[in-house]
Amino acid sequence: MLKTLRIRNLVTIEDLSVEFGRGLNVLTGETGAGKSIVVDALGLVAGERGDSALVRSGADRAVIEAAFELAPDDPLAALLLARGLDAGDETLVVRRELSASGSGRVLINGSPSTVGVLRELGESLVDLHGQHEHQGLLGPERHLALLDDYGGHDSARSAVAAASGRALEAEARLARLHELGREGQKRAEILRETLREIRGVDPKPQELETLRRDRAILQNGAQIVELLDQSIARLDEGDDPAIASLHAAERRVAELGRIDPALAPIAVRLESARLELEDARDTLSSYRDRLDFDPARLESIESRRAAIERLLLKWGPSEEDAHGAADQAERELATIDNLDAEIAAGERALAVGREGYAAAAAILSQRRASAATRLGPAIAGELKPLAFGKARFEVVLTPKPGGSFHPAGAERAEFFLAANPGEPARPIGRAASGGELSRLMLALHVVLDGDSPGRVLVFDEVDAGVSGSVAVAVGARLARLAAKHQVLCVTHLPQVAAHANGHYHVLKRVASGRTHTEIIPLTGDERVNELARMLGGRQATDASRENAAELLAEAAEASRTRGRN
Repeated sequence: MLKTLRIRNLVTIEDLSVEFGRGLNVLTGETGAGKSIVVDALGLVAGERGDSALVRSGADRAVIEAAFELAPDDPLAALLLARGLDAGDETLVVRRELSASGSGRVLINGSPSTVGVLRELGESLVDLHGQHEHQGLLGPERHLALLDDYGGHDSARSAVAAASGRALEAEARLARLHELGREGQKRAEILRETLREIRGVDPKPQELETLRRDRAILQNGAQIVELLDQSIARLDEGDDPAIASLHAAERRVAELGRIDPALAPIAVRLESARLELEDARDTLSSYRDRLDFDPARLESIESRRAAIERLLLKWGPSEEDAHGAADQAERELATIDNLDAEIAAGERALAVGREGYAAAAAILSQRRASAATRLGPAIAGELKPLAFGKARFEVVLTPKPGGSFHPAGAERAEFFLAANPGEPARPIGRAASGGELSRLMLALHVVLDGDSPGRVLVFDEVDAGVSGSVAVAVGARLARLAAKHQVLCVTHLPQVAAHANGHYHVLKRVASGRTHTEIIPLTGDERVNELARMLGGRQATDASRENAAELLAEAAEASRTRGRN
């Protein structure tokens, strides 16, 4: 839901902020007051292309900020995180800047972003329906999903997607088996050579690291022996051995401890240190006794190390990786050796997958055909009161191109409309124009939109060119739609505005030689006066006010009736 919209320096708007509520929000005002600028601003925060010509004369940039309230489980939060953006606290704040010099900037929840990401978010935030620009329902790529949602095909569609995955996996495996068959013995010999190479060396875990350590020891044998002899001598040999000196100190401190018991623990500590040094001496002596600097052993280590290093350059980086490659080669070789049986099993698996997909897709196709026969009359029924009295709406199902096992099923869907008798049905984007197309979008939304709140639906002059009973029908359908979704509507008709939950008057003022567009929320008598003006011209009269009050009462009664139903 759109909570607030702030616009600065956009065309005739210098600085204004508007708070919108749930339900139907209408913008009214005289022609040229700037109502469509608000729609343009929403288009910009939904990712539409910006133009520096929109920047107010004398300003260096235009700024549009919109705050949207998100549902706790809104999928937009996941999309924001996937794009590296802060998901916020169930609030999405979009800031779009247009520079008079031609550059621009996008901020999403305070983080810099791109128009491309903004456009991606905008597809889920705002659905614009104006005189010349429409989003969402016109695109044939959405029609199949809309038909499925209308028909309640979630389980059938999921079954098709699962069957598609199984069939495609079987198809890919069989293709790999046939590829192996074409390679034949050549591939088998490569695999056998891989096995001979890896199993022949057969490196043990961490063996290369051990060999490198042993090699370093053997290469530095003389230095190691010299350092060991010096260390052992310092501990227990020579003129002043450390262990003997420590032992002497230990005896003297023990004697002191007998005189002053407070010093006795120090003797214990000296004894512990002496024992540690004796253990270190014994360990070093044992290490020296085990040393083997046989040149033949160094040569053997060098040869083994070089062999393992060569192997791991190709199959590493670790010994485990090399053995993994050998295991894979063994499995592939077993498949080649038993290729005929593997291919036969693969063909059987593909046949099962094909049958499973065909069965699931047939069920979905049947349900789609049934839903299409219901959807056409349902849309036509909504179009009739909207000045499409004899219109014919069709859902055309055609085979999906591009091969079999498509996860969305075997067909594509497109919405067609024949606006008048005797005319051929054409894609809805080419079957109507201007206000007609806006009213067509309104009928589609009324029939197709689900119960969960989603995008902000924006209708710019959906009532263009209509009056009387058609205007009443437009207002009633906008109100029905607004019971489930937030709707913004630019209108010139009081029959539409009377259904609003929030009414905003757009007007222009001239101050200091500059034109300023303002938006004023209307309630109570102000709203009655605005409806009266819309009914009777520039000046409201007692009669037009009375008619306006009647319109509001009728709209309120219609709302109560919808609530009871």
